[in-house]
Amino acid sequence: MQAALPAGQVRGRIRFMPVIGAPVNAVTPLSRQLAVEARNRGFAILSASDPGGEHVLKGYFSADNFGGQTTVFYVWDVLDPAGNRLHRIQGQEATAGGAGDPWASIPADVMERIAARSIADYAAWRGL
Repeated sequence: MQAALPAGQVRGRIRFMPVIGAPVNAVTPLSRQLAVEARNRGFAILSASDPGGEHVLKGYFSADNFGGQTTVFYVWDVLDPAGNRLHRIQGQEATAGGAGDPWASIPADVMERIAARSIADYAAWRGL
């Protein structure tokens, strides 16, 4: 695990666009953990409407049931402030489930793990 930076030290300023494809009950723990992970790695999160920041992260999520499991698939496009894609972060996270609405089977800790991995992958891409 990455150690937190001293208070006030910022490695970068990022903003997140609204997540596409996931319901509010899944986005809430994701957003909360993204903020924690980003802060711990020294990234300041700006509001989506703020024109500043080095990068904009735009997330796309889907979930599906198969093989007795529910899997969340995610993609983050890392954009420059002008909207040009610079990098893509993607992955998936599975949990027990597999019937009905796939999002109903996704516990908060799955979305929190996705947040942690997403920020770690972003930091690695930045070389931090």
